[in-house]
Amino acid sequence: MWLLTFTVLLGVLTITLIVISIKGRRRRIIANQIPGPEGSFMVGMLPLALQGAEQKIKSAQNIYRTYEKSIFKLWLFSNLYIILTLPEDIEFVLTNPKFLRKSKEYMVLQQSIMGQGIFTNDDINKWKVNRKLVTKGFSFKLLKEFIPIFYGEALVLAEILKINSDSTSKECDVSVPISMATMEMIGKTALGVTFNAQKGGCNRFVENLLIAMHTWEYRMTHPWFLSSTLFQFSSIKRKHDRSQEIINQFTDEIIKTKILEVNESRSANGVNPDDEDIGRTTKTLTEIFLENSHENMSLEQIRDELVTVMIGGQETTALVNACVIFMLAHHQDVQDKVFKEQESIFSGDRNRPATYNDLLQMEYLERVIKETLRIFPPLPVFGRHLDEDTTIGKHLCPAGSTLIISPLFLHTSPLHYGSTARGPAAFDPDNFLPEAYHGRHPYAYVPFSTGPRNCIGFKYAMLQMKTVASTLVRHHRFLPSDRCPTPDRLRLVFLSTLKLADGCYVKVEPRGPE
Repeated sequence: MWLLTFTVLLGVLTITLIVISIKGRRRRIIANQIPGPEGSFMVGMLPLALQGAEQKIKSAQNIYRTYEKSIFKLWLFSNLYIILTLPEDIEFVLTNPKFLRKSKEYMVLQQSIMGQGIFTNDDINKWKVNRKLVTKGFSFKLLKEFIPIFYGEALVLAEILKINSDSTSKECDVSVPISMATMEMIGKTALGVTFNAQKGGCNRFVENLLIAMHTWEYRMTHPWFLSSTLFQFSSIKRKHDRSQEIINQFTDEIIKTKILEVNESRSANGVNPDDEDIGRTTKTLTEIFLENSHENMSLEQIRDELVTVMIGGQETTALVNACVIFMLAHHQDVQDKVFKEQESIFSGDRNRPATYNDLLQMEYLERVIKETLRIFPPLPVFGRHLDEDTTIGKHLCPAGSTLIISPLFLHTSPLHYGSTARGPAAFDPDNFLPEAYHGRHPYAYVPFSTGPRNCIGFKYAMLQMKTVASTLVRHHRFLPSDRCPTPDRLRLVFLSTLKLADGCYVKVEPRGPE
């Protein structure tokens, strides 16, 4: 059986290579005029793609630094990747309606639980409609009402870090507790569901979400499985499909329950749900979407958007919150400034819940978070599909190429952040002082992307991250761990998102009485 399978795969691969070689001749001729590392068509960066997830970052950075003064190209099989390094070129692409389509690599997510959510949708007309509807779920009024949820879960997290820290060394891996806290927050605000993730609760949505995400990472690190045809032969696909089914069932159950609740509320009160009602309890994103389902938003679309929000809201803030605490532990002067700002805002009352106005006053903490996002962007790479031949900078880029932007390497480039003696890789919140920020090209910093397809939840993320960092710093002092004594020892891996290879260890010391 295995011999027959191998023979079929070999035949399919051979025919595919012949067709690709014939059809891609013009594209190869144009691409040869673009700078880039040596590497033959069909092989190209395959050796880099096969490296471990951690080594891949270092190797890719070396290539990026070599060619970052202009666009450059990379081949992987028949796929041509054109990497944009200059802010001017990045602005041209991200703000141009011609480049709204995501690259074909996003099919990995589209064929999974994110479906036709706004992050992966490549039907631009459909995307525009859904984007407007989803935006209603991130209104200013709604985001303000989420803050008590953020604060309540941050308080639980502060206690868990205290409990989890070693009684002798005070060391604690903060990454897992923080990840569970952010999962609980997004569960309550998006789905209206209590996962009990922080307290060891076992939830089928959380469990199967992790399985689905691991599948994406597997396909990313085994590039031949980016082909849907070849992926059919992987045993991982069967495990993924079962998890996808469970997630869809779980989300559908929530939606159906909310439909009943909304209908019962309408019947009982005779109130238009769009009316302002000060006494109404906080709505979830699910309820917001359902109230707009009359605007051609099907239940399947609602499910895709909810799962997209869940993944986007959990993955990004979990990494950044952990890295904020890690960098504060390794920069005591910065942590002291953050704590003093908190003491000033809360008048020394460390137990007062944070309000929206409090968060607005946390200017220094916001700079700390932005600097953390600069060094640890959760989405290290994103891509756009090039539909037609286009001149970018000084070079003609052929249709069918994938345009790549890498915040991970852009944000630490000496071309944009090398003006101070500390260097571009150094942690320095003053990079976001007004004078420093306005002195840089605005597209030298794109942690949430920008333009029409920017991250729709960036305001949600900032309010949540401020609330978490504020609460934790008011309750604990963080110090470097013996397991990771310097920032350069923090190990990162490049999978579907930027991740921590083996945790994020710091020492946790509860602050004494006021």
